[in-house]
Amino acid sequence: MPLIAERDPSLRRIQRDAGLICAVTATAALILERGRPDGALGVLAGTGLMAMSYWAISSGVTAMVDRAAATSQSSPGKPVSRRRVIWTLARFLGRWIVFGLTAWVVLVPLRAHPLGLFAGVTVSVAAVGVEAVRLATRRGRRS
Repeated sequence: MPLIAERDPSLRRIQRDAGLICAVTATAALILERGRPDGALGVLAGTGLMAMSYWAISSGVTAMVDRAAATSQSSPGKPVSRRRVIWTLARFLGRWIVFGLTAWVVLVPLRAHPLGLFAGVTVSVAAVGVEAVRLATRRGRRS
């Protein structure tokens, strides 16, 4: 099941590809480390951190767009309350604090390998690259 139920098929494919790339990369790390889990844990943790970041950004933007649409339809020209702005800012900062604490837990107490963590963080970039190539080759065939 995807992290976020996306309507866009490209985003769904990117999520699927990121999961596959993560599994392959974690397996490769386990093989390269001769069974030691440090690298594989780093890959899984890095991918998890990026998934959490994606979820935070996506849900935050969606909530802001939905709120702006509802506010503009219900009371055009009415300013947003200070309380709502503070609550939105607190949620935004809270997500990043949780993100930072999670990264610390992964690196310090769990002792995940930093290169594995870096590889996990770049999984989403690789998945976007795969989708870009996929879209470019489709357009090339249509021409």
